[in-house]
Amino acid sequence: MRIPLFIRRYTPGQFVIHAVLAFALVIYGLPLLWLFIASTRTESSMYSDPPLMLGSWHALKQAWDNLAGYNDFQMLVWAKNSIIYTLGSVSLTLASCIPAGYVLAIAKVPGRRFILIMTLVAMITPSQAIVLPIFLEMTLLGLVNTYFGLIIASAFFPFGVYLSYIYFTTSMPLSVIESARIDGCGHFKTFFRIALPMSKPLIALVSFFSFVNNWNNYFLAFVLISDDSKLNLPVGLTALLSSTGAINPRTASNIPIGLQEAILAAIIVVLPIILIFLASQKHVRSGLNAGAEKG
Repeated sequence: MRIPLFIRRYTPGQFVIHAVLAFALVIYGLPLLWLFIASTRTESSMYSDPPLMLGSWHALKQAWDNLAGYNDFQMLVWAKNSIIYTLGSVSLTLASCIPAGYVLAIAKVPGRRFILIMTLVAMITPSQAIVLPIFLEMTLLGLVNTYFGLIIASAFFPFGVYLSYIYFTTSMPLSVIESARIDGCGHFKTFFRIALPMSKPLIALVSFFSFVNNWNNYFLAFVLISDDSKLNLPVGLTALLSSTGAINPRTASNIPIGLQEAILAAIIVVLPIILIFLASQKHVRSGLNAGAEKG
């Protein structure tokens, strides 16, 4: 059997890599593509028409009107809350993780090894395991069911500390730090005038991962927030869809929310992450590569 020319051009390693990428594209890319296409189709056409057949703008608009118009545009309130929670948590994460990583990497802090080990332990600990302690802490502080309480709880991001430590350890030239010390700069001035301006890839990387973590925040928001007017998008949309026939057809409801609206809700949650990644992928990729090279 003769091997096609386009296959013979690849080395075995290149062929395996491209085959794996093609497989991943089929497994993960097609469902995402179907999600966007299905939002333009009626519920009946999803079962009768071909899977990747486009629907109509009218069907998409009708689904949007049903979803957005629920309870006097309650979804827009949830979207506003998600933006507040996400921006607040990302800002607090950057303000804490990057300086912490810098100190652990540059300064001779007593117990640094123990702190790094505990950071790794916090990274691999399931988030569900710490929800109850966080809930009790927020209750003690009177921050349950508040914007500030969820922002503080969600800003806990040990992965950001570890990323910052790796970046400053591998990509920050020690000669620059030592020169600043010789010129009389302390740790505080060195960080803000030298280290921070050189950390744009790190800032982009931590911001992106923190954004994804907080925008998709469900379990912690579900535990800490009970007021409908303060819910974020994942919790609010899940509660809405669960109370209608969108997810469970046996649920009786007069609310015009069905399968098409459920698909549109999924797109609303996923789309900002895709757009943020496309807009910042250059900086995210630079941040990922920065830690792989010794500065």
